[in-house]
Amino acid sequence: MELSRFRIGIIGGGNMGRAIIKGLCRSQPAPAILAWDALESTRRQLEDEFPLSIPTDNQELVAGCEIVILAVKPQVIDPVMAEIADRLTPDHLLLSIAAGVPCRRLEKPLLQEVPLVRVMPNTPALINRGISALAGGRHATTAHLETAETIFAVLGETVVVPESAMDMVTAVSGSGPAYIFLVIEALLDAAVGLGLGRDLARKLVVETMLGSAELVKTSGRHPMELKDMVTSPGGTTIAGLAELEKNNLRHAFNQALQSACRRSRELGG
Repeated sequence: MELSRFRIGIIGGGNMGRAIIKGLCRSQPAPAILAWDALESTRRQLEDEFPLSIPTDNQELVAGCEIVILAVKPQVIDPVMAEIADRLTPDHLLLSIAAGVPCRRLEKPLLQEVPLVRVMPNTPALINRGISALAGGRHATTAHLETAETIFAVLGETVVVPESAMDMVTAVSGSGPAYIFLVIEALLDAAVGLGLGRDLARKLVVETMLGSAELVKTSGRHPMELKDMVTSPGGTTIAGLAELEKNNLRHAFNQALQSACRRSRELGG
């Protein structure tokens, strides 16, 4: 599917909104893009950086495109929807990346049966290595989901899930990069604590993390099997793993995901 068939409007010029715009601009041929942000400075930056149009407000943006992407925080989604609800029609496709906000909340102020797809991307989308989970609303067809997948494929991989899984997805892949960054930071600091220089420690930790993830992805083997390949009886690795288990690493990750999932449900209202 060629995205150039569509005029696409993005409301919100933060990190993820900019990543979507950047990805769409790389499409060949690229679609016509409209963008709006509440901050005038952000609008100017978008206009200077990308080949797009800046309308006078959100309502003009909706009138000028077939696809509307809500790239705003969940805390402001209701005011934004109040501005555009009466301009959205069944001929539009509405996509929302607001974390935790369910389709029913987005559909409530709509006056017509507007097709809607809820999307949970993650921050590696900034370098086209993200993964986005998509769930259709009441009026979204398979064709609408396919269009949404094509759009978010410019940011990396996509998966379609039932909306009942979206809070869990948010806890795993939406919040997941922060967990990985924390692990990288902890390993880096521990390596420096051993006496390695910070630049060398950073290179060792980052490349080890990247290589390990790629091995899991490409080998098709279970992580437990790959872990056992590294772990010799009485060796260094088993000594380190024993400390991680003693300090309840698995329990900590389980509790982190449970808390993030619970918070996603709370944001949904």
